Amino acid sequence: MQRSSGTLMIRKADSWRSWGRLRFVSGGTVRGVCGAILVAFGVLMLMAPRAAVAAPANDDFANAQVLSAGVPVEVTATNVEATKEPGEPFYGFAQAGHSVWFEWEATISGFVTVGTCGTDFTTVIGVFTGTQLGELTEVAGNYNSEGPGCPSFDGREVTFKATSGTVYEIAVDGSSFYLPPAEPPSGEGAIELQVKATPVPPNDDFANAEAIIGSISEEPGAEFAYYWATARGSNWNASKEPGEPDHAGDPGGASVWYSWTAPASGTASAGTCEGKPLVVGVYLGDSIGALTPVGSHEYPCAASFPAIAGMTYRIAMDGEFDTGSGAPAMRAFSVHVSMQLPPQPKDTQVKSPTPSSSPPTDTTPPNTTARKWVLKRMPPIVVVGFASNEPGSTFRCKLDEGRFRSCKSPKRFTNAEPGRHAFRVAAIDAVGNVDPTPAIVRFNVPKPRHRKG
Repeated sequence: MQRSSGTLMIRKADSWRSWGRLRFVSGGTVRGVCGAILVAFGVLMLMAPRAAVAAPANDDFANAQVLSAGVPVEVTATNVEATKEPGEPFYGFAQAGHSVWFEWEATISGFVTVGTCGTDFTTVIGVFTGTQLGELTEVAGNYNSEGPGCPSFDGREVTFKATSGTVYEIAVDGSSFYLPPAEPPSGEGAIELQVKATPVPPNDDFANAEAIIGSISEEPGAEFAYYWATARGSNWNASKEPGEPDHAGDPGGASVWYSWTAPASGTASAGTCEGKPLVVGVYLGDSIGALTPVGSHEYPCAASFPAIAGMTYRIAMDGEFDTGSGAPAMRAFSVHVSMQLPPQPKDTQVKSPTPSSSPPTDTTPPNTTARKWVLKRMPPIVVVGFASNEPGSTFRCKLDEGRFRSCKSPKRFTNAEPGRHAFRVAAIDAVGNVDPTPAIVRFNVPKPRHRKG
């Protein structure tokens, strides 16, 4: 121990640490009995070994946490201080090496989704069968098994077809992906794990087609305007209706439906070409048995067709039929519709409303709706589309604590700071009424991790 400038300094392992501001009086004595007790307490605290955080009980495959059989299952766990075992299989990009294991038995056969919705850090999930770590067979993992999607895109999901009576081994790890100069993610924390039956998509049937909404944008001085619309979806657990045609000439068997109204006349392109093979069909018609195909397929997953302004088209996304498995491909995806248009006349371009000196005859504010799509998770690309219930509305947007500014749908975020974000958008109708309750879309950007070396 050494007395220095009225502060008790204690030397341990050749380093100096200050343990509290304990005042000294003349001669170096601590005032009173209370001071002496404090000195003794400081010494004892320094000498006591730091408590280590134990690895989770289910750190190793052999000690997997057994979950309740059947669905649904929800548990809270942790992978803090967990490690990766030698011989552990690869089941996702940029695994952090903090894996924990769970064991679950299916009580019925059918599609099952395993997810970490609500978890505060980015996870990687793998599902396997087998009893030995070095001899596991992967059932689901990576992005080809990506599930329907967490409601707020705050977690990860994988989907697979379970067989009754089969025991499945579930691995959950953190993601180590990062983009400099951001700080690397820890890849560990509290885990919210769910095992549930995969729902049938709400737009499985033609009659329940989901509307795709987009907007026209044009850069000043550009030679053309660009239209872009997108919707996030999946065809997990989807089916094919009686009388439904083969899309792009493929029998498929797991189709979902969208509707799109052309904003202008011109050549449009619709579809998606990502991951497992998907096929697209574009049609005119109001019922499943009276559809007229339009356009041509440069690829089975995308179609080009001549669009007519104001005409509503029906778009089917189906999985390519696999003769080996005897089933169609299923996955999560983003379906896009795009057009390249001539420059828009200046008098038809959307402008912010000009305040009027006289009260508007219409005093009813518009209603704003918004939804998001994650086009890419690593690195994250988030697109937010929004619309108003009143034609001719303009919009004001802001991200987090920023100021509201004029904006157009869709809004694309590719360089958002790591962390949780809140995007707000309010519609302004043609006479200046502002939606008093802006639509809010929340999304999370994980912290990238620096590369070693």
